[in-house]
Amino acid sequence: MRLSLIPAAGLWLLLVITPIRAHEVRIPGGLGELSLARISDRVYVVHGMQALPDAGNKGFMSNSGIVLTDEGVVLVDSGGSAQVAQAIVARIRALTDKPVTAVFNTHVHGDHWLGNAAVRDAFPSVRIYAHERAIERLQGSEAQQWLDIFMRMTGGAVTGTKPVLPDHGLEGGETLQFPGATLRVHHTGHAHTDSDVMIEVAEERLLFAGDIIEHGRAVSSDVPQDFDIAGQIAAIEYALSLPVDTFVPGHGVTGAREIPEEALRFLRALHHSVKRYYDEGMQDYEMRDRVAADLSAFADWFGFDQLGRLISFVFQQIEAEDFR
Repeated sequence: MRLSLIPAAGLWLLLVITPIRAHEVRIPGGLGELSLARISDRVYVVHGMQALPDAGNKGFMSNSGIVLTDEGVVLVDSGGSAQVAQAIVARIRALTDKPVTAVFNTHVHGDHWLGNAAVRDAFPSVRIYAHERAIERLQGSEAQQWLDIFMRMTGGAVTGTKPVLPDHGLEGGETLQFPGATLRVHHTGHAHTDSDVMIEVAEERLLFAGDIIEHGRAVSSDVPQDFDIAGQIAAIEYALSLPVDTFVPGHGVTGAREIPEEALRFLRALHHSVKRYYDEGMQDYEMRDRVAADLSAFADWFGFDQLGRLISFVFQQIEAEDFR
């Protein structure tokens, strides 16, 4: 969204940077509420909506992180469209006159990287990092597929978004030193996708977890065909073992250990429930109501009404285990 399209009366709201403690984060109700939540002196988070892409939100559905270094800004996830990324860039420019020097895309899903082009338009020398598997997949047909999906779901409201792909591959295990900030890259294998990276900011004891951790949203329900439930459980357990106090999920509020712990409880309960009814001889379509009852503590999470899709893919993974 170009700033010229923002009503003048609301412009000051968009440019406000509000210092906020993590537990006080409020999920926005629309793109017009995009703001920076101050997590520390060096770290800010743009919290996205609990929503799917539509004409109103223009793909504003995932979280983006901002790390201030001594020479520039590191952006973790660029948002789901040019319009979202342009709004993020405007907030960054209100915060600092230093350029964005690096972008990290935490995985292959479009809501985390479709803003790359708008960031590069604003900062032509920016380096864009992602796991090498994400780059491989996007260099195939998936980049255009994601753009097509967002164009269709938003009714063309993300027109102008271009698929600019990450160009610096990561394997996991790297330590990248920026002036004043040490970033450690973690990859645990197939989890939310086969291309996830988590970015640890060592000095801040903070982890950008991507969609390995989601809060207030049925975990991995948006693209369940891409996730491995055992791998995602293991990835969250790994994240909890790191020297980290603050966790920024891919969706939902930033917070302390309770954020990954609740995502872990959801996935463990889902796996246990599906496995139980599988062992009793039920098919996936037969167990939906029973699994929903077992997970009723999460019934208010976004996407819970799509639990049947998650059950189906977890069922297939459990079934496959029986044939190994």
